Amino acid sequence: MKGGASVQINATYDDEKVDERRPLLDPNCTSTPEVVAEDSKKQKENIKHHEIIVGLLVLGVIVTGSLNKVSSKIMSEPMANYSFFLSLFNSIAYILLYYGILLFRYYTGKVPEGQMTYPYRRMPRDPTAGALKNKLWSTLPPLKYFIIIGFMDSFGNILGLIAQPYLSGPMISLVQQSMVVFSIICAILILGTRYTWGQFGSAAVVIIGASIAFMPNLLKEPGSDHNPISYALLMSFSNLPSAISFTIKELIFKREKNLELFVVNSTGSLFQLIWFPAMIPITLLLKQTNGMPLLPYIKNGFLCFAGITPEADQNPLNPNRCHPDPYPYLIYIVFNLGYNIFILLLLKQASALQSFMAIKAVLPISVFLFLIKWPLIGASGIDQFTVYSLIIILIGLGLFRYSTILKERKLKKINE
Repeated sequence: MKGGASVQINATYDDEKVDERRPLLDPNCTSTPEVVAEDSKKQKENIKHHEIIVGLLVLGVIVTGSLNKVSSKIMSEPMANYSFFLSLFNSIAYILLYYGILLFRYYTGKVPEGQMTYPYRRMPRDPTAGALKNKLWSTLPPLKYFIIIGFMDSFGNILGLIAQPYLSGPMISLVQQSMVVFSIICAILILGTRYTWGQFGSAAVVIIGASIAFMPNLLKEPGSDHNPISYALLMSFSNLPSAISFTIKELIFKREKNLELFVVNSTGSLFQLIWFPAMIPITLLLKQTNGMPLLPYIKNGFLCFAGITPEADQNPLNPNRCHPDPYPYLIYIVFNLGYNIFILLLLKQASALQSFMAIKAVLPISVFLFLIKWPLIGASGIDQFTVYSLIIILIGLGLFRYSTILKERKLKKINE
């Protein structure tokens, strides 16, 4: 996942699943009134305990998510010329975390051995598959999906890291909302999901809101320096590979409903690292080596990460550019991994509405957090276009959630 990690919430997710977890009293129970009263008291205590846990998880998502965006921007400043290495370190950090959690759960008996080998098992032939190539594809191990997931995560991650140093904090938060639109497109093409006109209209509102954030750059004179619009478009496009990755993961969980979450995350992270050498041509194509040959660039990247400013990066205005490293990165990775863990826990404990609102609350809070003076990045200015963009995006997200609720209610009535 990228610095501003985004999580797609399934539109068909059951908003009432919290209620389903609550212990219900048996209507046919013939227990004494004292026993019934005691059971009722325990039920209320369980509900209260669950609400406290959900509240803490919501708070954790909002706090770590907002600070994740800020720390991500701070982290990118010293190593603005070495996004290639940030992508590598992210991959290694995710592998260590996810495989560490997976192995712990496996050795404590929480994950059966059959699930550990799931990505590598050959699947039975699907009789419903049409053409021969589809039949062959259906028999390939699920590893085929993880190869795609790894590539998409690696590609999206490096594109986002390339664009990040050249954009303001609020701009990054706003353009990353393109994830909503790309997720809809991927769900239609990969999952065959059907959306209502209300959901399409809401996504259009989000696009309009994000586009308004570009206005100050479009109004600049053609010869103006440091016009970030191309990097904003690159940041927006970096969400497409991430959306493809999330949608394929959703496809896996739809087919294997009881599959351990960390089996998917750890295997995907492994292939993200395996695909890392393939990102070198992309780095060269986008001129991220600053005109240096690849080997000196790699050497300078490691030096910068170690806090030693290479001679090529030294300038009179900022002679010790890399000096703060690796501490900004270590702070960022703590918030980033914490954010992802809180999201996973929240999705398991809370309703879709609670999860959706917690994740989307990160957007306005992070925008206003950038108004504070932070180390290395200072305070970001916020113009009227940013405010308009934020308001319109929040309206669009709210309408999208409302349209999803209406769709779920309609489907529920049909199924009754």
